[in-house]
Amino acid sequence: MEEKSKPGAPAGGGWGGPQPVLTLPGGRTLNPWMTLTALMFGFFMSLLDATIVNIAITDIQRSFNTDLTSVSWVLNSYSLAFAVLLVTMGRLADQFGRKRLFMIGMVIFSIGSLLCAIAPTIELLIIFRIIQGVGAAALNPVSLAIITVVFPPAKRGAAIGAWGAAAGLAAALGPVLGGFLVQNFDWRWIFLVNLPFCIIGLFMVYFFVPESRDANASKTLDIPGFLTLSIGMFCLVFAIIEGNDWGWSSGGIIALFAGSIVAMIAFYFVETRQAQPILDFKLFRIRSFTAANIVMFMFSVAMQGAFLILVIYLISVQGYKELDAAYALIPIPLASFFVSAASARLGSRFEPRILGGIGMALIALGYFCFFTLNLEAGYIDVAWRGIVIGLGMGFCFTTFPTLAISEIPRPKLGVASGTFNTFRQLGFAIGVAVLLSLYTGQVKDQTTVARADAIEVVKSSAALPQPVKDGFITSLQNPSNQQGRTTSAASFIPAGQPANSPIALVGKQVETRFKQALLNAFTTTWFAAAMIALFGLVPLFFVHKSLTVATGHGQIAEAPEKAVVEMA
Repeated sequence: MEEKSKPGAPAGGGWGGPQPVLTLPGGRTLNPWMTLTALMFGFFMSLLDATIVNIAITDIQRSFNTDLTSVSWVLNSYSLAFAVLLVTMGRLADQFGRKRLFMIGMVIFSIGSLLCAIAPTIELLIIFRIIQGVGAAALNPVSLAIITVVFPPAKRGAAIGAWGAAAGLAAALGPVLGGFLVQNFDWRWIFLVNLPFCIIGLFMVYFFVPESRDANASKTLDIPGFLTLSIGMFCLVFAIIEGNDWGWSSGGIIALFAGSIVAMIAFYFVETRQAQPILDFKLFRIRSFTAANIVMFMFSVAMQGAFLILVIYLISVQGYKELDAAYALIPIPLASFFVSAASARLGSRFEPRILGGIGMALIALGYFCFFTLNLEAGYIDVAWRGIVIGLGMGFCFTTFPTLAISEIPRPKLGVASGTFNTFRQLGFAIGVAVLLSLYTGQVKDQTTVARADAIEVVKSSAALPQPVKDGFITSLQNPSNQQGRTTSAASFIPAGQPANSPIALVGKQVETRFKQALLNAFTTTWFAAAMIALFGLVPLFFVHKSLTVATGHGQIAEAPEKAVVEMA
């Protein structure tokens, strides 16, 4: 049923007017927490599928007997469709109904999941992943918009905190669940597992989620805006995905970035001349909205240091298997959940920008602590550093969505949520590209230095005969012992050599040089992630100090300066 306003409510107004009356099918009473539970089924699964496939890539490659470049598009196609359509889906939800679009998204996502599970070729699997991504793009922004509508101010912070914590949990548990399903069943089960959750979720959304929309929005589709935005986002995300493989200075990547800039400029001019644009650029006049988007972008870039780079570290330096590395990440989301649970009480005492600043500071601190890791570090050394980052994540996931939509007029919730999620998704994509590029570059540089040092160690050894030295040096100069492989002493030591023999001792020294080089590549990348998190604190200083004030009971009172005034 439709959203109805109480008498005197400003049509399409901001947060200052009376709250709308929301009803459920059959006239039943609305329970906001049941609404949140229903939305979580689709929202959580859409985010889970962004990471659950990672651990199954090798099995998928083996199953279809294809190359790594082709199978990587099983990941990229989903991310591409997901990122390109977020803002558009948010606008369509405002126009045609948020509940309706959310349910359509769940149906599309379910169909895509089923098709992926039965895909007979790698090409069809990639196409079906695009279908999944289209459905997922409808679930993320719309879920946040609905939560904001149905929860009163006193409980909105806690609800958004749970929403944000679910996002962090999905990102962390995706590889774990994927590894379990692949190891015990088959890679196709990572898609089949979506179906029962989506079916249950559809029924729950129908019964427990009220319909809401922008009552003043026309039903006319903004085709020029949709095309220019989609082309701009496609070129940008595609360039980010392929930057490492094609080369950031290659003609193709430069052309994609140029195309993105041209399309986005065209989008701006098209939208500023539309009566009801897809993206109302006046939203960016709201300092809390702009600041939250920028900080969320920086946060998302930095977080790849925890999930992507840390997994690589656990496998290549600590010697973990892929599934064990995924399990080792569990302290991070657990710490995030702990903070999210406490955030409702903290939110009644502190401004969101303060809590968000604490979160970014903790993330930066955690990365600086990772920067200090040495070769003797064990699991405990990694776990407590991860917990520091997880605590920061909890603050960030809870406060940034609240900050982003706190001054947004009610009719613009869908498109504002879509914009916020787009900044987050772009941050994740750029974080992968930038930090992975930095890491691989550091591996190359550090390995070159380690190889030169190792050759000097071999040359200066008085205990080794010259023929043995020559064999060592030849092996060190072999390209297979470059580009990030941890050179093992066993590759130099003939079988049967005692552990305390001269050749074994020199081999151990060489191995240590290469292990330290690989560790240096990781610590440099974590230092960069720490600096990104620190820079993410800057936009928070531009948020109104009076944006929210505590009432003593968890109620968030509105700022004196209303968003609708700022947008006028």
